[in-house]
Amino acid sequence: MKRTLFFVFALSYACGFAQESKELTKLKQQSNAVVTMSNSTANPNFMRFENAEGLQLKAMDAKGKVSEFLATNFKAFNLNSEKDMVFVEETTDNYGLKNVIYRQTFNGIPVYDGILKFHFNGKGQLSSLNGNTISAIKVNTVASISPSEAGAIAVNLVKNQNITTSKNQLETAKNNLLIFPKNLVQGGQITPYLAYEIEVTNKSDVREFLFIDAHTGELVEQFTGIHPIDRKLYETSTAAANLKWKEGDAFPGTLDQWQQSEVVTSEHVYNFFKNAFNYVSYNGANQTMITVNNDPGISCPNANWNGSTANYCTGVAADDVVAHEWGHAYTEYTSGLIYQYQSGALNESYSDVWGETVDQFNGYFDDGENLAVRTTTACTESIRWKMGEKATAFGGAIRDMWNPNCNGDPGRVLDTGNYFCGTGDSGGVHTNSGVTNHLYALLVDGGTYNGYTITGVGFVKAAHLWWRAQKNYLTPTSDFAIFADALEASANDLIGINLQGLSTSATPAGPSGRFWSSGDIQNLKNAILAVQLRSSPNTQCNYVPILKATPALCATAISGALFSETWENGLGNWTATNIPTNPSSWINRNWVVKTGLPSNRPGKAIFGADPINGNCSTSLQNGILRLESPQITFPTFTVGKYEMAFNHYIATEMQWDGGNIKYSLNGGAWTLVPKTAFSQNPYNTTLNGTTQSDNPMKGQASFSGTDGGSLGGSWGQSVIDLSKIGVVSGSNIKFRFEVGTDGCNGIDGWYLDEIYVYNCDKPVMAVENISLSNAVQVFPNPTSGKVTIQNNSAAKLTNAQVYSVSGQLIRSFTLDKAAKSSIIDLSTFAKGTYLIKVNSDSESTSVKVIKK
Repeated sequence: MKRTLFFVFALSYACGFAQESKELTKLKQQSNAVVTMSNSTANPNFMRFENAEGLQLKAMDAKGKVSEFLATNFKAFNLNSEKDMVFVEETTDNYGLKNVIYRQTFNGIPVYDGILKFHFNGKGQLSSLNGNTISAIKVNTVASISPSEAGAIAVNLVKNQNITTSKNQLETAKNNLLIFPKNLVQGGQITPYLAYEIEVTNKSDVREFLFIDAHTGELVEQFTGIHPIDRKLYETSTAAANLKWKEGDAFPGTLDQWQQSEVVTSEHVYNFFKNAFNYVSYNGANQTMITVNNDPGISCPNANWNGSTANYCTGVAADDVVAHEWGHAYTEYTSGLIYQYQSGALNESYSDVWGETVDQFNGYFDDGENLAVRTTTACTESIRWKMGEKATAFGGAIRDMWNPNCNGDPGRVLDTGNYFCGTGDSGGVHTNSGVTNHLYALLVDGGTYNGYTITGVGFVKAAHLWWRAQKNYLTPTSDFAIFADALEASANDLIGINLQGLSTSATPAGPSGRFWSSGDIQNLKNAILAVQLRSSPNTQCNYVPILKATPALCATAISGALFSETWENGLGNWTATNIPTNPSSWINRNWVVKTGLPSNRPGKAIFGADPINGNCSTSLQNGILRLESPQITFPTFTVGKYEMAFNHYIATEMQWDGGNIKYSLNGGAWTLVPKTAFSQNPYNTTLNGTTQSDNPMKGQASFSGTDGGSLGGSWGQSVIDLSKIGVVSGSNIKFRFEVGTDGCNGIDGWYLDEIYVYNCDKPVMAVENISLSNAVQVFPNPTSGKVTIQNNSAAKLTNAQVYSVSGQLIRSFTLDKAAKSSIIDLSTFAKGTYLIKVNSDSESTSVKVIKK
């Protein structure tokens, strides 16, 4: 049986490029705005007005200017109205500049990270704005479960994940109803959910944020709020065979000096942010900074910030490590960067930046250290830019900000072999932090890298730049490209301001006499280019979808299908069952027809869950979800090749959980459809067949995993050549779609939409005594206007009703009972997907039609 895994994710990138609206094009033309588009939301997520005056608006105050801007330009962000954005706050920062925040709501419910931040220059004009807006939200905003029910579900899920060694009880610390845009942080296609955001904690080593579907109680997303240090030790090179030590392995250390460092360095951190940025304690409101030494809930040697205290093991609390963990606290209360993917790498990097900057200025824990500026890539030139070099429990520095390659981390995004592409460590948050660590070190000290020469600007200018981006620009899901925009906008904001000096003592350093200038901006841009902050890792990481694009089906595959199922009328004649291996611990679930599909796919589909639950020991979730079709009979007079096509979406734990198809031909034994029978998109893998797996489908060919670099999947079509499994005219067959899961962990599940059984070579022209669902053809589909309804049965058709995908009757057409075909006209209908329900005197059938 496999060991329980801590929750892991991978980075996702949308395959397409966002297209701007005509309103955005007009705004750009009128204002000369420089705009960055989000491929996830297809909306602007950064906009800079780079002329010296900023954007001229008529209102007198900052809030009024933003209200004026939104009233004029809300369509540029694909909002329905300026009222979609609700005022949150107006602040004046430590540089004397105004900042205004608005939050998006939908039917009065806040949208997670649906935030726009507006920034004003010294002349009081709008200089930039950034954030996310989510368009085309279509969710039922009346929750089906209560907050307390959702909280109980979340606590139980975390309990079953077996991620704590502490005896402290789990409890909920936050429970908010919101619209959660799944896949926003991954950079993938967004699916909105009405969800409860629930923080589950034991106030020690567990702090998990779970988003629970407010209708079904299912887990939509989860990320951790615990920010531990992660380390690996290699010998001679970073080849896997040379790994000598990893997180959690024992290492000796001492005690008393560490307790002292925790107290002293916490004060240094407090003074640093207060003196330089006028930000008092980690919440900006003089919150007490509490440290716990040798918390038994930590797997030593390690350290973490758990949302309320900074916690350290013996031998860990060197000054830069202490400052690092407090850096997570400051990040939580400013940008709120979540701990996944590039957002998590930025979170981790910010802690390294503040940890190393405090270390360089506090004159503490520095005995015998060579802090000389490094001018080469040598890993031993000096200990400047080394993280954790004095923490004896680590056995040496855990990261090198000047040359991240020294510790196996990337110095730039396209650093092949070092940039982390996998699913571990929440998408490589500790490893990929090397990119922005390197950027900070290069900008402070200067140097030549990747063909670019950067002149050092020193700690004062770099620290203020990082702080302004963190406090005023970044949002929870900001990635490296947005960070590049944030830095450039912050640098423009800081031009001409006499920056406060850096000090970790109780006495502020006072004005430094250091200013950002227009000449520094190009230097910053060169540093960003050097580390490739706006580059995508897609190619080097070989991120590809499981289901590839396929040719269109033949014309009669849909309109002349022998059998079809769209799920718009529910389960119908299909049979859904669950077969748990351990009924006593099985959390009940089954195939279910649902709306709110991934990638905003319209209509309904049927879903077999691969839930995130179980602990592979006492709470075992291994079992099978089985979906069995009605019998399908092939006409005796039809010749040619029979095929079955189905649209689907897979997102399961790779090789541990997955789905496949079995068949029973002419009443025979149930048999796995072999990979060789597929002509398009066959099974992509085989489920783990070792003794580590307790999945009852282990060792079987299956659809399993997620799209490359993603926590989700994408829709695609698979086609099976039924002749390869013995189907001929006169045969009858049943299919079983099965999802098999092991004892613990999961991701999402398997969605099935349109299923068609057809014959392209010789379509059915007239059939007696077959069901209406198999005898009515609707074509052409898609259509630009007129649609023919062909009746190949003895039944007399009475009318055709056209419904929206939400179930609203739009129009009813009367059909000629005596005619074998009738034409209805959809020319006046808007583009989109509709459901045509064709009725006879005794039965009905429904067909999904696309109006183009």
